[in-house]
Amino acid sequence: MGARELPRTYRANRRKANASVIFMGCAAIPFVITAWTQEIFPHWVKLLVSVATLLLVVAVAVTLPWSGTWVDGAGIRVRGLLRTRRLSWADIEDIRTKPLRPSPGNQPFMPKMVAYAYLSSGRRVLLVHVNDLHLGSRFQVEWEIGVLRAALAELRDKDPVQGAGSA
Repeated sequence: MGARELPRTYRANRRKANASVIFMGCAAIPFVITAWTQEIFPHWVKLLVSVATLLLVVAVAVTLPWSGTWVDGAGIRVRGLLRTRRLSWADIEDIRTKPLRPSPGNQPFMPKMVAYAYLSSGRRVLLVHVNDLHLGSRFQVEWEIGVLRAALAELRDKDPVQGAGSA
């Protein structure tokens, strides 16, 4: 294991992503209906709530398939719903998993274990789609983190200039 296992790609499972968007759209319907049936709201508020809810569901539906985590020899690229972060191996201190506390309402759509890259600056970055929901099981997440940590140990201290000049 290690750098020879790279590149690796972690993306949303298409079926689960579609189910999440459908669930989100269905969950938004009662919210919009409630806004339209209440007489205390002015008409412009009802329109604003409807348009904002529709835009949110469409934005998630469009950006969710593009989100993911890509790992290669240069580092880790994490593309979320709003931005893309590029983490070089030298900036990463550790990669670990963290179990999430169960929430009562939406457990089938929520991962139970997620992965983070801890940076040398003290910040942590969620590795999008590196979780048990998209990889299949907690054990698969642990195995993938083992691969990423082996690559981190191998590539973190490697100087690209030194590697190119010595042969």
